Amino acid sequence: MRALTYRLERIHKLTGTNPADPVHRYTLQTAVIGARLLGWPGNEI
Repeated sequence: MRALTYRLERIHKLTGTNPADPVHRYTLQTAVIGARLLGWPGNEI
């Protein structure tokens, strides 16, 4: 549980979004899906 809490706090610090907020969570999930589709960070855009 501690690792999960740490990661959620880290996401909040890095992005300024709150993963507990549904709108912010949707935005983060969409960004992750987009990054994976683009092959990020492995491929240059």
